[in-house]
Amino acid sequence: MRRSAVQSVTALVALLAASACTLDFDQFEPELFPEPSGSGSGGAGAGGDGGGQATTSSTTSSGGGGGEDCLNGDDDDGDGAVDCADDDCSGFACVAVPEDWQGPGILYQGPEAADVACPEGFPTRVDVGGRDVLDTPATCSPCACGAPDVECEAPAVTVYGDEGCDGANVTLPVRSENCINLGDDFQPGSYSGDAPDVDSARCAASGGEATLPPPRFGTEGVVCAPGPDAGGCAGGEACAPREIDAPFEQGVCIWREGERRCPEEFGERHVFASSLIDDRGCTPCTCDASGVSCAATLTLFERDGCRTPVETVPFNGVCVDDPPPAASVSIEVTGTGSCRPRGGEPTGEIDEGEDRITVCCAR
Repeated sequence: MRRSAVQSVTALVALLAASACTLDFDQFEPELFPEPSGSGSGGAGAGGDGGGQATTSSTTSSGGGGGEDCLNGDDDDGDGAVDCADDDCSGFACVAVPEDWQGPGILYQGPEAADVACPEGFPTRVDVGGRDVLDTPATCSPCACGAPDVECEAPAVTVYGDEGCDGANVTLPVRSENCINLGDDFQPGSYSGDAPDVDSARCAASGGEATLPPPRFGTEGVVCAPGPDAGGCAGGEACAPREIDAPFEQGVCIWREGERRCPEEFGERHVFASSLIDDRGCTPCTCDASGVSCAATLTLFERDGCRTPVETVPFNGVCVDDPPPAASVSIEVTGTGSCRPRGGEPTGEIDEGEDRITVCCAR
């Protein structure tokens, strides 16, 4: 039966609509991504080094929906063609990896690479380092100083025969632990005493412990590569996708340790520092003892042996007139004041190490 004109036009429209949906892969180098031949060719390609674990993503490992998993090295649909050699894998192509380079793989570069999962079919994960170091300083615990340990010089009292600290006088150094019996005939007209000087003072310092946020790159890089079973390509080649889903960048990549020039076919160059040098810390805590001083007081007693106190006066350089009769005296010396803490400030920084990894990509 002859087809009607309406049927013929309808078939032509459907054919043109199907042709309009053909994918355009002209963005890739033709020698990197040749059109699939539809025939099975030799051995499986290499996937790259590094540990990793397969996780999920929107990137698919199948091509035209014919049931072939394009990265597992198996003839899933039983048509005699494996991976890149299968017509169902039109979204994949064989890529020649230059000598001494690893790959192929897909590249992510951005913040928090540890939170980015390698997509299905790309189980080999290589963390290639980063750049733009985040130089977060150390956090230092506050410095503190303990009670001062003070050694004071021996205090001295000057005794005058007249009131107003005038006339004949004598200066007597007095040991603070002694009680001094004066005798019945000791009746000074006045006296004065100055606070003793500090012989030595120290405080125990504490604090200044450093808390270090993990050193990080602002931009981190990770490459995900197909497993070692991906096949359908000639020796020295590996099956790789033509298009990549976000957050991975478009294009297939190779990588190598050191700072290298890229092979001609992989002209987009990315250099990552693969190590960090962290010398952050805190300055030591110390104690400034300039706020520590010595004080002394004089106590007069009615009886020998420093019994029955009568009056206590500080050694502050003030003249004490007409002191009461006293049979004995004692002097108490104490350290006063406190130390001021110093230090405990963040120091050092994070720098890139000398080690580098070069990643070269073809778009």
